[in-house]
Amino acid sequence: MDTRFLLPPEAYFDDGWYGREQQLLFARSWHLAASTDELTEPGDFVTIDAGFDPLVVVRGLDGALRAFHDFCPHRGIKLLEESGNTRTGIVCPYHSWNFALDGTLRKVPQEEEFDPAALEDCALLAASVGEWGGMVFVNALADADFTAWLDAFPDHIGSYRPERLAEVTRVQFDARCNWKLFVENHVDVYHLWYLHARSLSAYDHQQFEWSAIGPHWVSYEPTKDGVERKRPHVGSTPIRHLDTRDVAGIGAHMLFPNTLFATESEFFMSYVAKPLAADRSVIDVRIRSEPSADVEMLVAAAKEFMLEDVRACEGIQASVRSSRFRVGPLAQNHERPITLFHGHLLAALDP
Repeated sequence: MDTRFLLPPEAYFDDGWYGREQQLLFARSWHLAASTDELTEPGDFVTIDAGFDPLVVVRGLDGALRAFHDFCPHRGIKLLEESGNTRTGIVCPYHSWNFALDGTLRKVPQEEEFDPAALEDCALLAASVGEWGGMVFVNALADADFTAWLDAFPDHIGSYRPERLAEVTRVQFDARCNWKLFVENHVDVYHLWYLHARSLSAYDHQQFEWSAIGPHWVSYEPTKDGVERKRPHVGSTPIRHLDTRDVAGIGAHMLFPNTLFATESEFFMSYVAKPLAADRSVIDVRIRSEPSADVEMLVAAAKEFMLEDVRACEGIQASVRSSRFRVGPLAQNHERPITLFHGHLLAALDP
């Protein structure tokens, strides 16, 4: 595949494109739903949307995590909102149907009104759940294979072991742009010299390494020889288990389609580019570090380069509807990850 831009301008503003992505991509993708420490007790739950499919992940009385479609099989009302604990069961707010934490239908008020045979098929609709690195992922499909999707990704992020870190904060940034622009920016090596001329000036972009792991993407970049990093979080708590290579460098990674990571010696950060509309996203940031880390410093570090990225993506979004808009030639190596991302995206959208 040649290095070139594969998507038309309407992919970034058209409601039809947005709808296809919700139905054909995100309804079949794995989504970062929670940190495992949010789901420690029986009944703990979090909710998340997978495309147009509302999902809930809940810790069962037996200690197992399960995922379900978050609506009542009776009339379809949404069952749970945001996060919390529902140890006594999942109760429909409309007609008080009661479901056990394993999804089985437990009680129906005025049960004599219903055909018993019909009620046999009224358990909550199952989704899939997977865990890696202290993080919980969900998929709207009941039979999705998390291990196959994750593939060898954990073996290509250096010495980082995110499960050995604590999630110390979660913040969100609004982005007035299509979600794909943020992903494309994340895997674009070419912009590092220019957009981040100050914020990432300590790193040797000429030595940037990247590789594809199936549809995913991993990278590493060392500091320049003899240059001390000048970042606002220097002086926070270094991650104790890192090897010398990772202490002296940074990483940027992607789990397809929209779960992104940035790693430095003080943090392991995930940020999901969540689509809200064809031209609007929210960047959902979770920072893992040593528990004693200075959280304010870490958030400042994230904002320094991330807000530069958001502004650049919003600048492209402002132009993409122009009748004269076009994308020129791409840098053969530094922008090739964009072509690879597009290829996997188009394959997912092919019915």
